[in-house]
Amino acid sequence: MSLAITPKSAAGRWSLLFAAITVLASLLAWIVLLPMLGFPSATWVWHALGQAFAGPAAAAAALGLVSIIHYKERSVLIWLTTSAALAAAVAAGVIMYSAVAEYQ
Repeated sequence: MSLAITPKSAAGRWSLLFAAITVLASLLAWIVLLPMLGFPSATWVWHALGQAFAGPAAAAAALGLVSIIHYKERSVLIWLTTSAALAAAVAAGVIMYSAVAEYQ
């Protein structure tokens, strides 16, 4: 079993692309929605922030898991990206559910 830095499979490269999309979407959402956090009813802002990076993070985590399990990807970058994307997807779900619970 050899350890590499960059991914060798196509699923691993797609996982890195979706991780980059997750970072860009979350940064853009923070830039756009940050001035609105001062409003009294800002729960919809947190829900929108969660929606901004839930999809790409879940896709990056799923593709990372496919590349690790099916293609036996052993690159450090894929392992780090998959774990970070999985954590971001879980965090997005927690943000959205807590915003909905606070709204009701």
